[in-house]
Amino acid sequence: MNTIGTKTIETERLILRRFRVEDAEDMYNTWASVPEVTKFVSWPAHTSADFTRELLTKWVSFYEDGKTYNWGITLKGTDHVIGNIAVVGRDERTCSYEIGYCLGNAFWGRGIMPEALRAVIDYLFEGESDLMRVYAAHDLRNAKSGRVMQKAGMHFDGILRGAHKNRQGIHDSAFYSVLRSDRVTQEQYQALFMEMHPGFFERDYVRNVPEDEVASEQMLRLQGFDPNCYRKDHPENVTFGFYDGDLEELRAAVGTVVGHWPQFFSENSRVYCGFVDGKIASFCMIEDFGEHEVNGMKWKIGGPGCVGTLEAYRDRGIGLTMVRNVTQILREELYDYSYIHYTYETAWYGKLGYKTVLRWNGLGFVEN
Repeated sequence: MNTIGTKTIETERLILRRFRVEDAEDMYNTWASVPEVTKFVSWPAHTSADFTRELLTKWVSFYEDGKTYNWGITLKGTDHVIGNIAVVGRDERTCSYEIGYCLGNAFWGRGIMPEALRAVIDYLFEGESDLMRVYAAHDLRNAKSGRVMQKAGMHFDGILRGAHKNRQGIHDSAFYSVLRSDRVTQEQYQALFMEMHPGFFERDYVRNVPEDEVASEQMLRLQGFDPNCYRKDHPENVTFGFYDGDLEELRAAVGTVVGHWPQFFSENSRVYCGFVDGKIASFCMIEDFGEHEVNGMKWKIGGPGCVGTLEAYRDRGIGLTMVRNVTQILREELYDYSYIHYTYETAWYGKLGYKTVLRWNGLGFVEN
């Protein structure tokens, strides 16, 4: 991984800078020797400022390799360090960094640590193009640390039992992370959209979409999809599966929902349906949008398209169960993302975890 080392970071209220040996007294008195701060750390509380000074001498020497990430946290207007934030672990195989931090208890409850954590996450992703994941973990008994991660926008990944050891002994750890894919910008989503749908806004039916009629594009990261997020008990006469019947019968059913959709269904279409007594009740195509590079990552994208439920079978959960099944199929087929194109039913898809990434009307993209 191409490292950029510890450089000064400025936020609204903070300056994050390299440590200096002369920071020893501040570090010792503010957090390194304070029982409330060191209760859940993995290193022994400092017993003297001389011990802290020796440690800082080593830390300062580490900056020379250009691979160390270790900042002292200071408030603007004062050069006294009040805490520490650093990369404390790295995995070259998965291009991942682990972050650890400490803050003097006199400065707790003021949003300082989340502000510093957000800034370091931004610095690392913007400075290292091959970095894919930043994560942090905390002792379950140290809930305040977990709130820092949440406020910094990190995603809760789960709990590992007996994962770490600190001054309280072996403990269960809660893990939080940010992926590069979590940081895709609107401009990058727009570029992806135009790559998948070239010339989209030049099409007559798109130009005719009224300015006040805003459609949405939605996506779902499939590794995080939970098929149990939506469950509906259906009677035995309701079944689901791939359609292998007569094409004209399928097109006739589709045409009762949206008049111009039958043209999109062919013998080569992968179609998945909900059935009632063997008859089509809901339908969708399983689309393959191919592989696309986004923010330095390759995404294999598929999704349910032309999703519809015949009027007689609506409000029974058949359509949403069908989409849930298709989403799981895409996950099993090792797609990275499921994509919903051109929808007004964002809340409906949202029940499965789909998130809106773009909005548009006949004039072009609308601010999301």
